[in-house]
Amino acid sequence: MPKPAKPQIRVYLTEETDRLLKAIAGIKDSSVNAIVNEAIDHWLEEAEQLEIIEKFNLNRLDEVG
Repeated sequence: MPKPAKPQIRVYLTEETDRLLKAIAGIKDSSVNAIVNEAIDHWLEEAEQLEIIEKFNLNRLDEVG
């Protein structure tokens, strides 16, 4: 049985950012998807986001529904 599709988001980038991401992905033998996921993970680990996560119990979202 196939795995369910992962959630997706769509973002709009400048042409320059798109070119840079693709070039860096190629140099690192990675993918734009992996780079963006890494960037989001780092952003979520910043103090400001961690404070929001704790304040609103967002670390327990998997317990809802």
